[in-house]
Amino acid sequence: MLPLDAKQVLSDLEWLVDGHYILADFQLKPYWRTDWQEKLALLRQNPSPLIAKLEQTKSHFLGSYFETLFSFAIAELSVLSIQREHFQITRQGKTLGEVDMLVALPDGSLQQFELAIKFYLHRPDLAPHDWIGPNKNDSLIKKVTRAQQHQLQILKTEEGADSIRELPFDGDIKASLLMFGRLYRALHTESDLDEWWCEEGGAWLRAGDILWLRKYFSHFIVLEKPHWMAFPCFQEDFTFFSPETAYNLVGNLLHDDRPLHLCLSSTGFEAEGIKRHVFVVPDTW
Repeated sequence: MLPLDAKQVLSDLEWLVDGHYILADFQLKPYWRTDWQEKLALLRQNPSPLIAKLEQTKSHFLGSYFETLFSFAIAELSVLSIQREHFQITRQGKTLGEVDMLVALPDGSLQQFELAIKFYLHRPDLAPHDWIGPNKNDSLIKKVTRAQQHQLQILKTEEGADSIRELPFDGDIKASLLMFGRLYRALHTESDLDEWWCEEGGAWLRAGDILWLRKYFSHFIVLEKPHWMAFPCFQEDFTFFSPETAYNLVGNLLHDDRPLHLCLSSTGFEAEGIKRHVFVVPDTW
């Protein structure tokens, strides 16, 4: 049996390859190796190559964790060839921007990837910035606009072209945004909860309404970064969903007003059941 952290890392890697996009200008599916699932099975027997790569990552933030998983997936599970990663474009000592990844396709053409892992909650009252991050400082439209107007244009500048001049390629380089993550619909009423139960995807609700969730879910776990992607593998840590535990969660928000990211389960760890991702936000959020 793999250590729990290794199991979760492999689950997150599979989630990535499955293609949980918010937005994708480029379809990776045709470029995954035909035997990627067999390779993943081998990693479950010996996850040390993946764990070693993650241990070399200087930052433990969610974004760095995701980008390391993505780099491993492209290098080991795809037919794409990484040419360069995370290189900065500068002008007279000033950084103009950074390219997340440059890959060669099997036909020899080059493709730039701008990567992102995002979790956005729906606030229609804030339109057009109606999909916002849990901390409210980020929005889907802000991220996409920035990527389209800046990061995806950087290699078209003189400095960008100079930065890759040594590569054996002569032609246009296409640039694509790959935004992985999840969108969370708002649960303003119990009827919203009933509709969402029949769907997939995430949801969010205010702390004062948290007991609505007991209608369909019996257990929960508070998710910690960086494991916000796949459902948790450490199922024995699920907590029984009772009024007492729910009130304890709400009490946490009084000391730290950052939204709580939960994974809910309809059955706990005794059976597979249905699992969902939910953000619980302060009533004033």
